[in-house]
Amino acid sequence: MKETNSLGNLAIIILNYNTAGKIANQVTQLIAEGISSSIFYIIDNHSKIEDRKSLEDFSQKNNLNFIKSPENGGYAKGNNIAIAHAINDGKIVFLILNPDIEIPLKTISTLYETISNEKELLFVGPRICDKYDRNIIFSDGGILKPEKCFESDHLHYGRNVEEVNSSEKNYRIDYVNGSALMFKKETVEILGKMREDFFMYFEEAEWCYRLKQYPKYKQAILTNVVAYHEMSDKGDFYQFYMTRNRIYMCRLYQIPHKSLIKSYLYEAQKRFLGFKGNTKKNFSFFTTQVKAVLEGEFQKLNS
Repeated sequence: MKETNSLGNLAIIILNYNTAGKIANQVTQLIAEGISSSIFYIIDNHSKIEDRKSLEDFSQKNNLNFIKSPENGGYAKGNNIAIAHAINDGKIVFLILNPDIEIPLKTISTLYETISNEKELLFVGPRICDKYDRNIIFSDGGILKPEKCFESDHLHYGRNVEEVNSSEKNYRIDYVNGSALMFKKETVEILGKMREDFFMYFEEAEWCYRLKQYPKYKQAILTNVVAYHEMSDKGDFYQFYMTRNRIYMCRLYQIPHKSLIKSYLYEAQKRFLGFKGNTKKNFSFFTTQVKAVLEGEFQKLNS
């Protein structure tokens, strides 16, 4: 297929942590659609040696930009490294993709055209649907509720596409999902880079939420183009960072959150003392939740 040259200013950034096979499939599909290999920036987040070597070999074979991080510093740190590399190469528009995202060229091109033509648009993303049930919406944009200690949600989550009547461009969101997030160089210049102390979860939400300080600028979800997300099971890892980082958000934006901490600790105690479910899992939930609360409340945050 003829190579697409209209995306020359774009860098597609994909962060790897032991997902070399998924990234190889993802990139192969996009190259087959006509995207130039020079657009891809693959950043390895200190994966296992075999996985990193496999991805490095694939990148060399396909002339991709391959970057090794000296440590697994989390989502934000890994992506920030790749963004800096791409800016140094003269790129001015960036698309962060999770390895489990399936995204067609049409979606990328539409996002690119939109953010390039709207000066005040700093973030844009597609509608995200379930990869295995493509009529089910995962997200039409992220919602944050600071009045409820930054309770978060995805607009239209779990609804059928045919049931949702929405405009093709929705600006009434609080963040663009980090699994398919497009932004431009001005975004970094105005807002700064993503916070690296979050490690995982809430980092893109906090980054986008900074727009509240700049009423002139906007973010949007384009519901007329789609990417497909692979749902995954949520365990202790997810629970820890979602709990800790939600408390971080409250601290950063000076939101009173004693009620949130009480609810977290009550739920942990309830699971620990309860007689239902798996005892080992209940204890794991308890220790994870308590550790997350303590770190969330007392860990020093970067200025």
